[in-house]
Amino acid sequence: MNASGGWGRLEHRLDAIARRMRSLEWGDEYRRASFVPYDMEPDQPYVTVDGRRLLMMSSYSYLGLAGDQRVIEAATTAVEHYGTGNHGVRALAGTIPLHEELEAELAAFVGRESALVFTSGYAVNTGVIASMFGPDDTLLVDKTVHASLIDGAKLAGATVIRWRHNDPEHLDRKMHEVQSTGLRVVVVDSVYSMDGDIARLPEIREVADRWGALVMADEAHALGVIGKTGRGIEEHYGRDDLVDVKVGTLSKGIPSMGGWVAGPERLMLFLKYHARPFLFSAALGPAQAGAALEALRILDQEPERVTHIQRESARLRSTLVDAGIDVGQSETAVIPIICGSDGAAYDYAMAVKGAGVIGLPVLTPAVPNNLARLRISVTARHSPADVDLAANAFRLAAYQTHLIAA
Repeated sequence: MNASGGWGRLEHRLDAIARRMRSLEWGDEYRRASFVPYDMEPDQPYVTVDGRRLLMMSSYSYLGLAGDQRVIEAATTAVEHYGTGNHGVRALAGTIPLHEELEAELAAFVGRESALVFTSGYAVNTGVIASMFGPDDTLLVDKTVHASLIDGAKLAGATVIRWRHNDPEHLDRKMHEVQSTGLRVVVVDSVYSMDGDIARLPEIREVADRWGALVMADEAHALGVIGKTGRGIEEHYGRDDLVDVKVGTLSKGIPSMGGWVAGPERLMLFLKYHARPFLFSAALGPAQAGAALEALRILDQEPERVTHIQRESARLRSTLVDAGIDVGQSETAVIPIICGSDGAAYDYAMAVKGAGVIGLPVLTPAVPNNLARLRISVTARHSPADVDLAANAFRLAAYQTHLIAA
């Protein structure tokens, strides 16, 4: 590579992360702890790392279906019937019957007329926002929404106004700042992935209606997690009129890959021809579509998985709070253990690992300064005994690292 050419001018950007890691006394250890390949047990919430069997408490597979034999068989059957890939993009030979079955059942499950499946949640969020909105529009975005929603707003060229996390009163004040006569769109996560709290959607909807705004909600961490049967934020609040555009993933509660958007049928028609990540990306693979469809059907048939998640996560939160551990505003399966500095979070994660549990640290800039944390989640695979084991490990590690007083 020519160091004096374009590559040389790129070096300072590539060096930025290395400089940051070198500035931390524990940087080398953290690099060795990042991007670790975990040998997952298909039917248990345990992983093997360096020959040790450890309880995984940072999984996104909320429903515990990633190793479910029914889901595996559905993926295998799809591959046997359709092959390992599709013949093109959805518009040109890439659509298979599984796509349309999945879209129809997703729409019905989340209470919408129609749905569309993309190849990832990131593609959904960027594609939907960038195609639906433009430079004349204003997106009022909760400060802690997923990065993909912000990226979609940038691609749209829309004005972005960020409001304090889960604060409808601040959203109302920010509405006064909107200068454009274009569309106003309020963007929230139903469940916030690093805090585990739920959007105050009834109040947010009131603000949106007062200003004639649309509401878009990302159900990525809500599907299978909140609501009596795991249908997300509207079921949680007992209303069906809170969200105009719903988006979500197929890679968390639903243990596959891909993303989805649901809404009026005419909106799905529009997105088929205008959402570039849908129109110009290869279609979702048969195995992923088959696995997602079967997992969705299991969720529909086994709502007790949702009940288990809600009961055991509430019990773990209560145990941690009683021990003096800060879990922020969590009210779902996602439980942050707030440590403070990046170094404190890393040290705590290593102490937890020493006690037989994996709890992964989330550091700046993914979270604000001095709010580094372990991101914990309870899944349907965690038995009450697993939750007790984890709680004991978190308490012991908190004493060892002086996160709480002995």
